[in-house]
Amino acid sequence: MDPTLLKKTWSIETVPINGPEDLREITRGSDVEVTQLKPGKLGGSIRHIGIGNFGISVGQFSREIRSKGPLHRERVVLGTHLATAGRALHWWEETRPGDVAIFPPGVDADAIYGGGGAYVVVSIDLPELPLMLSSENRLADPAFWNTKRLCHPDPRLGDEVVRRLKGIMCEVERKTTAPSAQSADFLRRTIIEAFVVRLMSALPRDSRRSRYTSARLVTEAEDYVDAATGRPVHISELCSALKVSRRSLHRAFADTLGIGPAAYLRRRRLSAIRSVLKRCNRATIAIGDLAFEYGFPEPGRFVAYYHAHFGETPSQTLRSKSVRARSVR
Repeated sequence: MDPTLLKKTWSIETVPINGPEDLREITRGSDVEVTQLKPGKLGGSIRHIGIGNFGISVGQFSREIRSKGPLHRERVVLGTHLATAGRALHWWEETRPGDVAIFPPGVDADAIYGGGGAYVVVSIDLPELPLMLSSENRLADPAFWNTKRLCHPDPRLGDEVVRRLKGIMCEVERKTTAPSAQSADFLRRTIIEAFVVRLMSALPRDSRRSRYTSARLVTEAEDYVDAATGRPVHISELCSALKVSRRSLHRAFADTLGIGPAAYLRRRRLSAIRSVLKRCNRATIAIGDLAFEYGFPEPGRFVAYYHAHFGETPSQTLRSKSVRARSVR
């Protein structure tokens, strides 16, 4: 992603909800007709976030509503409930937090909410999804994203991904400056991944044989990450570059190193951060911003990973570096 373009298009805007008309644009580009079903004050807010040509909207509303209309004329929209206060139906099918709805360009949302709720939706240009997921067989087919569907993952998986999305969105909303192009791309892939994980859980296993031995595949993966020169590399990018499925990549890493590729890449990024902390000026470093740039958008989760791996917090690493520097003098 071009850094100049990113600075122009990174945006965060909060829109208050004071009535059903304020829900018409539940995400940028939507034109949804909303009817409030019961008397009372309808309140809430929507946070619209733009990262290049990738749109995110996080909203909450307080009353029962009926909504119908297109979510975007040109982009694919993926959506999920983060919470519901009552029964929720989409396309007349019951849904719960963690379920994923896919809205192809121009396709109407058609929903009834029996109480207030919270949601997150993302919009992305149709050609980008198959490219991003080019190693995933069915998900690499544009026809998959051109078909409206409501997917119901295992509730435990849905609950975990909802927690993850809430954490990511909370930290994205707090950012006051545009991220670098590399961290913005990693963030975009991370958010898409949260939806894809649930979709993949409902798909049949890929029966195609891997063309690689496990050791060779791990080596090629490491070579690709090394060539990225410190930039955070997401699993979806790695699979696309090596033309293998997530399952094949996971099996290769588990067989060869005893851990999955996501854990391995995370530990490499943690080690890179530790190296920066060891050599930086304590007065000029913001640990949260550094973590974000290396693909950790949730500070609490980052600190937990760091402490579990190194036996100390990032702040302790900084302090120990300062103590050593004073002792040398």
